[in-house]
Amino acid sequence: MMIKKVKSHITNLLNRTALWVQLTVFMILITTTVAGWLVYKDYTSTRSLTINNQLDTTEKILKLELENLDTYLMELANFCIQPYYDSRFTRIVEQDAPLTAEQVSYAKQQMFYYYYTRNDLRDYELYLLHQDLSIGRTGGQQHIVARESAPEGVWEALAECEASPMNHSIRPSGSTSLIYYHSLFQIRGRVSQAVVRLELDDTFAKQLLENHSTHGEIVFFLNDNGEIIFTNQSDWQDSGEELQNALSQKEAHRDGYETIDLLGQSFLLMDAESGTSGIRLLSLTPLSYIDSQIGQLQKSILVSGVMVWLLTVVLIYMLLRLLTVPLRMLSAQMQKTGEGDFRSRVNAEGSQEIRGLSESFNSMVSHIDQLIKRTYVAELSEKDARLEALEAQLNPHFLYNTLQAISTEALVNDQPQIHRMITSLASNLRYTIKSDTLVPLKREMNYVNDYIFLQKIRMDEALEFYSDIDPDTEDCLIPKISIQTLVENSIIHGKSDDANVIRIEVLSQYNDNTVIITVRDNGCGIAPKQLEKLYADFDLQKNTGKNGGIGLANLHSRIGLLYDKPASMEIHTREKEYTEIILTLPVTKGEDRAVCRSGLEESYVQSADH
Repeated sequence: MMIKKVKSHITNLLNRTALWVQLTVFMILITTTVAGWLVYKDYTSTRSLTINNQLDTTEKILKLELENLDTYLMELANFCIQPYYDSRFTRIVEQDAPLTAEQVSYAKQQMFYYYYTRNDLRDYELYLLHQDLSIGRTGGQQHIVARESAPEGVWEALAECEASPMNHSIRPSGSTSLIYYHSLFQIRGRVSQAVVRLELDDTFAKQLLENHSTHGEIVFFLNDNGEIIFTNQSDWQDSGEELQNALSQKEAHRDGYETIDLLGQSFLLMDAESGTSGIRLLSLTPLSYIDSQIGQLQKSILVSGVMVWLLTVVLIYMLLRLLTVPLRMLSAQMQKTGEGDFRSRVNAEGSQEIRGLSESFNSMVSHIDQLIKRTYVAELSEKDARLEALEAQLNPHFLYNTLQAISTEALVNDQPQIHRMITSLASNLRYTIKSDTLVPLKREMNYVNDYIFLQKIRMDEALEFYSDIDPDTEDCLIPKISIQTLVENSIIHGKSDDANVIRIEVLSQYNDNTVIITVRDNGCGIAPKQLEKLYADFDLQKNTGKNGGIGLANLHSRIGLLYDKPASMEIHTREKEYTEIILTLPVTKGEDRAVCRSGLEESYVQSADH
């Protein structure tokens, strides 16, 4: 009910609104929708392009940084195994017995030399597993010292080194530096002998970060355990757990990029991982920075879109006004015509269609004016026409009475043949001038029998006629003069030069609520070209009867007009052998037969009146 009320309200509102206003609002809505969609599409495309450019640039940078980082770690690994380049130092590392003071002094001296070969070392320490002895420089000491204790976390690092293909472990140091472990082992059996511990400053990391922009991008160095070993944001150094949770919930977009939410911000994620060292580099670019990059461009696009929209609205308004002004002129003229003014004409222009509509309206008004004048003349002549119709009704009675007098005179003079001929002719004349459209089949056959009787007087034994009428079809209504048309067609066109006698058969049967009437002759048949032309006449509803007679095409057209249900007329023929025409007419169950009977009784009553 509510929908109907809303629909009715909208309809009433539209009925009170001018067409140009409706079209203007509609076109503005379409233009606004299209413009908004284009601006949104342009924004998303620009944003996607900016993000893809950012991703491509960052990906190239990260790959170069990983290559440099792998080279840097390989240099550290070579630095850590320097003791194995000295055979005496190697024996000290592999020795199981306690070291002598001389051996310890030698190891300290060699490590002192190694330490000063690099400028990125804060601490340098060698832990001998068999001796449980640490030799190195740690905690800002000025000299290389030896102490009988294991460095903190050395055993966990040793396990990671033994599991690593590069025999190293990289751990965070809790500051801006990182700790690098490398194990020393015997080639035979891969038995670990010592662990080298290096604490590195951020020199190399800062060199890598110089390639990244300063627009808020956050870079993380993660080891193979996912721990943050370095970042350019010191406040995020201890955010390893939050980072791992954010990475596990990263969102993949249909344009191929990924984003994460970390500490209340959204970032564009780009990562790269080394296949040799296991180091993973993460680059997080704030989406707010990307949006700010395209903000200015988007403003200019939006201003241009608004200007184009305003220009389009103005042009639409002017165009619709130009189109609707001639229509209003035409509407005003229609109102005048409705009030009875058929003399004035409208001259609306503006387009080919409006011009054509104006001309059609003027032609219609002129035609209506002429029809009105003709109606007045017809009303004046109506009485004369009625009188002529009454006089015409008297002529058939005079003709019937005359034929009846001639028939009586023939019977008085003992001429029964002439009496029957005149009686048959009078009966056929009475049948043809009746205004019935549909007649009972039985009455049609009476007319056909009288027609055959008259034809046999002329043709004698050259004409043979046979009929087999199903009693169930006698009361059914069929088109008037339909069977007689087919019989006459056989007599006129079916007579063959090779045969002396033409035989005509009329059959009827009732089948599945249809009446099937068949008229067959043994005449000359119909040639293929003539049959093709006959069917063409059916399509054009032409009259093919001789000298303007009723003809088959006329009968075909009448059947199509008289019946709402499907009805057909089929022609089967073979040249020089036969022609068979089949009428299939619909009959409504019970109703049609009752109509047929009532029609038959009415026709008998009318005959009795004459």
